[in-house]
Amino acid sequence: MPDDFGVVIACHAGDYFLAKGCCASIRYFLGNVPICLIVDGRLSARRLQELQGVRVITRDSVADATLRGRSFGYGLTKMVAFWLSPWKHFLYLDADTVVWGNVLKFASFDRADMVVDRPRFDYSNDFISANFFDIDGVERHFPDFAWRDYRKYYFVTGAFFGTRGIFDIDEYREILDLMESEQQLFHYGEMGLLNFLICRAAAEGRLRLGQEHIQLIVPDFSQAALKSRFPIVRGVPIYRGEDVIIHWCGSKPTSVVTKPYADPMTFFRRRFVLDSTGAAGALAKVRLTLEDALYYSRRYLAQLRRALSKG
Repeated sequence: MPDDFGVVIACHAGDYFLAKGCCASIRYFLGNVPICLIVDGRLSARRLQELQGVRVITRDSVADATLRGRSFGYGLTKMVAFWLSPWKHFLYLDADTVVWGNVLKFASFDRADMVVDRPRFDYSNDFISANFFDIDGVERHFPDFAWRDYRKYYFVTGAFFGTRGIFDIDEYREILDLMESEQQLFHYGEMGLLNFLICRAAAEGRLRLGQEHIQLIVPDFSQAALKSRFPIVRGVPIYRGEDVIIHWCGSKPTSVVTKPYADPMTFFRRRFVLDSTGAAGALAKVRLTLEDALYYSRRYLAQLRRALSKG
């Protein structure tokens, strides 16, 4: 592992309760590797800073006008890491992930500038158009990009190893401009945009691209399979040699749900409560339940606002 390395997590007020669990999982499995939060909006990460030495990047601390004004919000917040990561090399994680085992073994920066997840199945054209980018639009705007050659590289961008400075800020700005004029060109926040930037740079020889099975997408597996692979027995994670980043894209792993399988995230959220307040048992459960209630109330209020705005 290079000396100039750390973990970067993007979060906002709505998923900060999960980011604390993510950080606790890093400390549990990876020790004292440095951590940085890129924070969208107003929230205090003081306890993470005090307990785990976490650095924080906020919009107000960003000098570049493009990043400060156009790269905070759904999906795009993580893009800030490519220019402002405190470390040349980094592992990026969404807040709704936990580390399970020694995932740093996948960080082959001697051979690759980025290491991305290897998808479990081949993507059809319809799947790519629905989840990453509009194929017709990409062919029209970027006729020299052989998108078919990278069909097996497109991935869910909740976890990857990256290198600071591999993209030019002007290139990013041009894509943001294009996205404003054609909002259906790239999908799901930054996912289509980032896949495009990575694969086009690799095709042009500007980026060495590696691929490993580094991420497990929770909705792709049954409850029983996940419980067998990542059990929490008598309050302790049972590690069975599988090194992976568990990603709850879709339904979030609150402590009150039965689906999806949330035990690993709940364990690490409780671990953070114990480390930060000393609370355990029923008191820790109460704290998590209150956080969950706040999450659901914010979610339902946002839905109500959207419904009212549509008249």
